[in-house]
Amino acid sequence: MSGYSQIRLDLLAQLLAMKADVLRGRPWTLDPGRLRFKHGESLSELKLPYHMGGEDETCVEEAVLGFISLLSKRYEPKKEADESSAMLLPIGVLKDKTFRLDLFIAESVEKEIATLVLKSVPYVDSAILANWLGSEGYGRKFVKWVFDYFGKMMQEEARTEGEEPTAYLALLALINTVRKKKEKAKAFRIKGISYEKLDLVTGLVMFLTLRTAFAAFFKKLKQTGASSYNAQTELVLASALVPGSFLAIPASLISNTLNPYGLNNETFQALSAVLPGLEEGMSPEERLSAAAAAAAGSKDASEAMRNQAGINRFRQEAFAHLSEFDLPSPEVQSMLYELYNEDRLIRNFLVDQKALSHLSSALEDLKKKYAKDQARTDLVESLIRFLGGYRKSMLGGLLKSPRKAEEDTSALVGYYACVFDSRVESYSGHMRGCLADRRTELKHNALHQEYDRGRLYRFSTDDRPALKTLAVEQEGQLFIDMKDFSRKTIKVKEIAMADFMRDHFYMPILNAASRYSSGTGVSADERGIRLTNLPGDAAIFSGGVTNLVSLAKDIQQIIRGYREELLKKLPPKREEELLDEVHKRFAARKETLRQKRISLNQALAANEPGVESRLVALGEEEHRLESTYREELENAIRGELEAGLYIAYGTKAENMTIESRLESAGPVSVSIGGKINEASRGTFRNPLVRAKLERLLEAEKSKHKNMGLRYPFDVYIDRVFSIKLPPELDSAFEKLITARTDSNAKAMSQIMSNEFLSDLNRIISGEPFSDLRVISSTTDIYNKGEALSINALEAYMKEARGSKWFFNRKVSVSELHQSITEEFFLPFDPLEFWFGYDPTKGADRAEAFCRMGEVIFKGFEASTPMMIYELINPEGDFFKALSKHHFQQWLEESRRTRAAEGI
Repeated sequence: MSGYSQIRLDLLAQLLAMKADVLRGRPWTLDPGRLRFKHGESLSELKLPYHMGGEDETCVEEAVLGFISLLSKRYEPKKEADESSAMLLPIGVLKDKTFRLDLFIAESVEKEIATLVLKSVPYVDSAILANWLGSEGYGRKFVKWVFDYFGKMMQEEARTEGEEPTAYLALLALINTVRKKKEKAKAFRIKGISYEKLDLVTGLVMFLTLRTAFAAFFKKLKQTGASSYNAQTELVLASALVPGSFLAIPASLISNTLNPYGLNNETFQALSAVLPGLEEGMSPEERLSAAAAAAAGSKDASEAMRNQAGINRFRQEAFAHLSEFDLPSPEVQSMLYELYNEDRLIRNFLVDQKALSHLSSALEDLKKKYAKDQARTDLVESLIRFLGGYRKSMLGGLLKSPRKAEEDTSALVGYYACVFDSRVESYSGHMRGCLADRRTELKHNALHQEYDRGRLYRFSTDDRPALKTLAVEQEGQLFIDMKDFSRKTIKVKEIAMADFMRDHFYMPILNAASRYSSGTGVSADERGIRLTNLPGDAAIFSGGVTNLVSLAKDIQQIIRGYREELLKKLPPKREEELLDEVHKRFAARKETLRQKRISLNQALAANEPGVESRLVALGEEEHRLESTYREELENAIRGELEAGLYIAYGTKAENMTIESRLESAGPVSVSIGGKINEASRGTFRNPLVRAKLERLLEAEKSKHKNMGLRYPFDVYIDRVFSIKLPPELDSAFEKLITARTDSNAKAMSQIMSNEFLSDLNRIISGEPFSDLRVISSTTDIYNKGEALSINALEAYMKEARGSKWFFNRKVSVSELHQSITEEFFLPFDPLEFWFGYDPTKGADRAEAFCRMGEVIFKGFEASTPMMIYELINPEGDFFKALSKHHFQQWLEESRRTRAAEGI
């Protein structure tokens, strides 16, 4: 009983330490400016329309009515049918009254709820709770629902980046729903339990169940490291949950019956006359010390505290007895049951010497019966000793028998917890009043329309968002390029290309996309994806980035299957074999020329005649060989069987429908947007860029004598150079082609040589490449994997925030494990990663994005360079090596960093 009060004071201390302005109710007061939709701009005008999901409201209603049905069966088992009977729910067999706690699974949420309820709520027993919290009980279903409900709401709040207190709104809506369902209790007539008591009992049971499930949910959320966990939100929600919020008659909470504060009205009134208020400048210890001093100076307050301590101690002893013994002595059990609920009965009992003597005698008989059971004997002796103190010390009333110090202060703790809760309810209750439940005002179709217009919050556990935004101005675009596959399919004569691509490309991809067509989370419409176009050997999908990334992962799996099927029909040589052939074929010729140059250099050093002309000829031969090598590399690369994906994010594409004038043709839908074009450019596979990578890789293999070295990524971005002819020389070059004279050739070469030298000087002086006349520099992409822009990555992390933990990591190549650097060629240093991690699914469901470089795509020259990331293949050796050697350490470091920053 005092445990709840101490927890409340601990919460108060945390809020005061944060300088949360408790006295003015700031933690529980809504800021209209932070709400995504509302009516009114000030608190006095604020109205927030909402409704609970249909199944969610049913779950709450069944929990309330199921508990009332059990109470009705306990106190009126043979009740005849009346107008309220139709609302009772089927509850199965209700066992005999008991306080035994072994009816519940040890350390379960249900057992914790039962323990708190039995210690804090009158007229309830373990059998009622075991039925309600059983595997098919309405209370158990409500507990599970609470986990799902707040799990979703915490994710939604995380996606707003904490701008809106969505979880707090959901709590207010839930409390309103419980209160609304409790109104049906007015129709019940249960013998011996008035409506005031029924309201108190039902409200406290729902409060304690929600509070315990809520605490267990946040404990699990924190332990799993969920990215949606927010300590400040947990503190606000935990402090906002108070018993008075669940009662139609709050005054009944502090009366003469059992309650969470361990305090009756007489004690509360005596203390409130002398105790100081909730001063923010005082620590909890200072407040209790000042309160104890003030109470000690008042005879009425001191006497009330002693009486309350005796009552609470009796309940403690009685609960320990009742929860252990299952009707061993009907006389003892019935007397304890009768006294347990009411302070007035306990107080009268403790001054009734005859009743004390009678109960003590019955306990002595019980003690003899269980003489061989030490644990139970100790419980009986403890209760006998407690009663003995009153029997021996009575002189017309309760005397100041020795008591523990915490017993004397428990009333003070309960008092301040009650005052704190009353203050919280004064603010949170006003906020609940700002929520307008439209389910009582609007029909189903009208509710649906208001929700679709973004004018109605909908709190539920299903996939639909709490609030549907009015419009989405930005979205993702996924482009997949399959040109290599279509070219190769054409070459296989025995395959009907259309049928083969339909079975192994179109249908699998469309089936995969259908799983993401009705998004989840931020909005069912906003995050769902749609097929925008299917232009032969490509596909374009538009919509939420989260689903596009998931689809990209699925597509790569499909492509791998397609590649295997097609390779079965193609000649046996694979792309790796073709590239190796090129490298091997030219390696021997390069070595021959290298040895020849060494020989000529030695001859030149010996001043042999004619060496200079032979060196010039050798240089020309080396140049021709290098050019041929590059060309064959590029041809081999063009022949590879690859597909690239790219996800862009930005302004939504414009959709238009063009009506055809031909009677045989229907309307044509067209999507036009810069981000579709960007996504298309992002799938480009520039063979010059790839050839440069292959040359770098081959050189690195030779340098380290490691022919097994490989590039770990599927995207490569680099700069390539070329020589272009100035426009004013076009006509001169045409004359050269026609005349074919040496003089024209020498003149042209002299002009180009001068221009080339001028460009080199411009580069040295720091001029941009755009000012050069003959040297051309282009940064381009070779994409055979899954690439996405920085805009798409940021949008993805924002959409997935709440369900995944994201962290950034920059690492130099030298910091990586030796096995990684020995196996993989890493041409850029440092590496920069973004990792996504779902704590509920473990490291096996982690994902990594690596920064690959910047590109200005063709057609976007006026734009700033776009930073590109690659989604690393989770089945690849590089990802597995990172996971094995580094991921867990980097994850823990990121958590420590965020914890230190208070995030």
